[in-house]
Amino acid sequence: MKRSTTIIRTRSALLAIMLLLTTMLSAQNYHGTTGLLQVPNAEMGPAGTFRGSASFLHKAFTPDQLQRDGDKYNTFGYAIGLTAFRWIEISYAATLLYMHKNGKKDEPLGYYNEDRHMNVKVNPLYEGRWWPAIALGMDDIGRFKLIKSGASGNNYFQNLYIAATKHFDIKGFELGVHVAYRYYSSNANSNRRGVAGGITFVPRLGESLRNPRAWLQRPRLIVEWDGIGVNVGADVLLWRHLFVQASLIHGYGFTGGLSYHYTIPF
Repeated sequence: MKRSTTIIRTRSALLAIMLLLTTMLSAQNYHGTTGLLQVPNAEMGPAGTFRGSASFLHKAFTPDQLQRDGDKYNTFGYAIGLTAFRWIEISYAATLLYMHKNGKKDEPLGYYNEDRHMNVKVNPLYEGRWWPAIALGMDDIGRFKLIKSGASGNNYFQNLYIAATKHFDIKGFELGVHVAYRYYSSNANSNRRGVAGGITFVPRLGESLRNPRAWLQRPRLIVEWDGIGVNVGADVLLWRHLFVQASLIHGYGFTGGLSYHYTIPF
């Protein structure tokens, strides 16, 4: 009887996970992994954390090659992500493409297609007292070439990166310093190659809000340099599951989204 009960519980847990994934697949986000606004960092989510999110992406946020008839456009994105273990995150992301229906110029324009890609991020070195955390990652892990000329192909977001993150406690306030180096494979995105980074600030919270079950957790202010300009934003986790982020890209382009987080207890 105990064995049957265990099997039923195991099957129920697996079914719950499958239902959660199905729900998130119907949702709509930019990336699906942890980071700043547009810049990656070396932080990782708690092991066993699923994320499903949807975002509005201002044209200042997207790569320059994401154009229609020579002009960039605002768009939307969605993603699902998983921190499988403490040292690895994987995600699936999609960005809606503004194009003519059925690819025919005599058809109306709309969001009739999407760019889909997978991302991976690993954390070989955890943050210590005297050293930063280090992460290595790749966005759009399709066919990678060191250099891709032109704007053709679905390699809008493809890049390799290495990131370092160090946090400092200043009288109960948390200051994070993040530095990354990114290499975009497409020459169309060559202006995004190089050093990026930013700082994060988490204010000191009262005793009740430090409780892991508090309705408001880790409100974070962010300032970053994405290799082209300065972005500012903020995010917060509400009711332990709803992650909200909003930002101004290069000081004028609003980008923001919602994400549902769920951590499976091991």
